[in-house]
Amino acid sequence: MQKELVDTIEKMNKASVDAMKRLGEIQLRSIERLTENQIAATTEYMNESVKQLQTLAGSKDLQGVVDSQSKYVAGLNERVVDNAKKTAEILAQTKSELTDWVEAGVKAASDSPLGKAVTAAAKKAA
Repeated sequence: MQKELVDTIEKMNKASVDAMKRLGEIQLRSIERLTENQIAATTEYMNESVKQLQTLAGSKDLQGVVDSQSKYVAGLNERVVDNAKKTAEILAQTKSELTDWVEAGVKAASDSPLGKAVTAAAKKAA
């Protein structure tokens, strides 16, 4: 009986550690993807800003400045929307991974000896 108890506790501990490792991996991948996305966006914004400043420096009249700024802002709006979409995709993927992780944890808990004992006790009490 004691050996069974020790084995059960050992299995539960291993399952807990494995679940936490998987959670950490999900979080790490999410942070890496978000960071890569933000670095790419920031780099693009900075490069476009430099180009815009060079264009403005070469403008000869006010109308040229206004036209250039209008084009720049329109392009910037598109890039911001694209970045928001990419960020939303990353977050949706992370949500899906976390949902799978939770579902696997619930199933593992239900299938464990403790989970089965709790289910049996609940049925008996009902």
